[in-house]
Amino acid sequence: MNATHWRVEELKHHAAHIVWLDAEGARRAYDVVRLHDSKTHLGLDVNTVGSVERFAFGDDVVSATRWLRARMPGSQQVVVVFGEDACFVCSSVFLVENWSDIFVPSRDDAMVYSNDTPCILFYCHENAYEVGQRIVFD
Repeated sequence: MNATHWRVEELKHHAAHIVWLDAEGARRAYDVVRLHDSKTHLGLDVNTVGSVERFAFGDDVVSATRWLRARMPGSQQVVVVFGEDACFVCSSVFLVENWSDIFVPSRDDAMVYSNDTPCILFYCHENAYEVGQRIVFD
């Protein structure tokens, strides 16, 4: 990841908890989420993701955090993907506790997945989450 990328600057106060992926790692992560990103709406693709749950939370960060905590895999690493050149790895616990500070400032959509489980998450800039299970997972 380019150290001068604006997102690195935006999230530099979390530098001790996140590891930015290099160009090759970011490209691979972006390729994974593109398989599961809907081409028809903001959210997960029901053709490649099963058991999709959606939660629109408005401005209720407490409820969104509680909902997210109940659905994210336990303490493991997750990959957060903002785009093909902005991806990082962090713990699922860190993400759950800090998601509003990570996602809300830039108001971008993002996807999150685990390499260890089929869990995948879509964060919509319109204050909604979708979470599901990747149908093809290896």
